[in-house]
Amino acid sequence: MKMRLISLALLPILALATDLPDLGDSALGDLPLHEERRISDMVARELRKSGDVEDDPELNDYLNRLGSKLAASSNDSRVNFRFFPISSAQINAWAVPGGVISVNLGLLVLTQHESELASVMAHEIGHVTQHHYARMVETQKGSGLMTLASLAVAILAARSNPDAAQGALAASEGYQLQRYLSFSRDFEREADRVGMQTLQAAGFDAGAMPVFFDRMQHFYRNVDNGAFAFLRTHPVTTERIADSQARAAKLPYRQWVDSPDYLFMREKARAIQLGGQDALRYYEGTTTQKKYAFESAQQYGFAFALWQAGKFDAAWEHIVAAQKALGGDHPYLASLAVAIRRDQGRFDEANTLIKAARARFPSAPGLVYGEIDLSLRRKNPKEAVSLCAEALSLKPSDANLHKRIAQAYTELNEQGLAHRALGEYYALLDEPSAAIQQMQIALKAGGDFYQLSAIEARIKELRASLPVDKHGRAIDEKKDRP
Repeated sequence: MKMRLISLALLPILALATDLPDLGDSALGDLPLHEERRISDMVARELRKSGDVEDDPELNDYLNRLGSKLAASSNDSRVNFRFFPISSAQINAWAVPGGVISVNLGLLVLTQHESELASVMAHEIGHVTQHHYARMVETQKGSGLMTLASLAVAILAARSNPDAAQGALAASEGYQLQRYLSFSRDFEREADRVGMQTLQAAGFDAGAMPVFFDRMQHFYRNVDNGAFAFLRTHPVTTERIADSQARAAKLPYRQWVDSPDYLFMREKARAIQLGGQDALRYYEGTTTQKKYAFESAQQYGFAFALWQAGKFDAAWEHIVAAQKALGGDHPYLASLAVAIRRDQGRFDEANTLIKAARARFPSAPGLVYGEIDLSLRRKNPKEAVSLCAEALSLKPSDANLHKRIAQAYTELNEQGLAHRALGEYYALLDEPSAAIQQMQIALKAGGDFYQLSAIEARIKELRASLPVDKHGRAIDEKKDRP
């Protein structure tokens, strides 16, 4: 791959791109969709390795359901979008060619309505479906700066830490890279236009986009503390806001009622973001002074913050208050109630709760994982294996289920099955070398003819998925040798 030095500060990040297949120097014309997908796979893999992705099944599930609803209404159904919640208080969201879109918890917390969150996600979807990154590289054809694959890694660095990237881009060649990382005004308008069409088609309030951008701009002017990373890479101008307001005025008015899922997940994100005593002080104030529009979500946020702090008795009081305020049940409330009882050591009550909740919400991820985790805590790995197998029959590509069944097999001293499950876990995280290593350990652990044959066949499949250099050699070939 052809690459020129950008700056010493970016070298560790750009070094990741040297393990990518040679994608060439052209952009849109020579970059088919399957190559964009390879770039997005690489970025998704690096995101997971970074530890920045919030590993919460409910936040992940909510964000991907919302994103999928928007993507289904976008102008390009060929892109396989994936949405990642990022554990950062910065107000930011960003996209990578091929459909990886990340949303910081800070941005989710700042939104006041679900349509506002959807508007940012629709805007990012617009950047992907309009191939803005590729088109930016195309306009700079012949500059010899970097391929789109290298650009994707630089985007990952800049979007994750804009302040560090800004310092790294101080050099002359860095300035050229900055031109790539900041979208042009025309591209921003186009992403606004396409995003608003997507919002409207998905049933959301398209007017939420200019409202949210205007609020961000207002806050940014008054509190420029580096939190508004989105505005550094997606400059919002008064003219752009006026353009989007004019577009929204031409669309039929549509009121979108915030879903309980959004309201609960916003509070979970807030509790995670604030953490510790700050979260407890915040919810003590809002619940005592009744500063809320949706009491159930505030009580849920308080219960979650108390549970995080290990104050399980108080957490139980507030989850009961959340259920009472809602006037019914919800899978998010049920899964937190189970977790509280489980961590209190009241396993029988937790088991009763989870069985009833699973009957009402059989596919809720928090409850699926909650029942498995409860079985493991109750030292019942056989039940955990059975529950994992049932869940995997419905969602075979769920990496967290493979990780849990591996833990259950380990407790049963079924080492071969445990390492095979871990191999599938790493394969789903796009880490074929680590997957092959686990499969080889499983192979050495032994088994019957059919089991060993299946493992050998899987190793061959995983070897075929290893990235190759321009000569066709597997880049990670040395790492997967026994």
